[in-house]
Amino acid sequence: MTSNGTSPASTAEIIYEKPPSGALKEISFGSDRGNTLWVRFTDADGISEWIGKFGCGISTSMRVTKAVEPDRFMVVAGGFAYLVDATKRTLLNRLIEDYVHDVAYDPFRNQFIAGDTCLRMIEDGRDFWASARFAADGIHSLCIMGRILSGIAVVGYEGEEARFEFDLDAREFVVSPICRNQKSPDATKPWWRFW
Repeated sequence: MTSNGTSPASTAEIIYEKPPSGALKEISFGSDRGNTLWVRFTDADGISEWIGKFGCGISTSMRVTKAVEPDRFMVVAGGFAYLVDATKRTLLNRLIEDYVHDVAYDPFRNQFIAGDTCLRMIEDGRDFWASARFAADGIHSLCIMGRILSGIAVVGYEGEEARFEFDLDAREFVVSPICRNQKSPDATKPWWRFW
């Protein structure tokens, strides 16, 4: 129970059809123009429900996951990311950037980790660390287990993919993706400058 006697919102799910207007309380997070992701939040008793409308980016990554117990959820909407307190129905943090393929949330450090062709750690809307480029055309399926971030990098121009694992505290790869295009004519220059 919260201080006002209500149960915390405990579940969230993407809904694929726009709900009838007025059927549930709707709160907009991001733009109502263009693509919108609809998420239904529900308390443990199924009594209190509401809909969050989230503006979408251009990637195909769409998901909602519980970020912090009991009621904080991360919504990834086409590469845009939102951290929501589902009981208070408030936005705690967001990442709105074009060309981000996928996003994970590190609750230990309260940071977003964005994946495009490298990994970037973002706090309060500002990049404070970035890896070297290791993907040819995007990173997807980001997931944090313990202090390890795992994902899949597109490492070749014909869609070849490689799995990676990254230690969030040491900021180094535990399992490094193998890039198919790492051969360069000049070994003194980074491989990504020859793409």
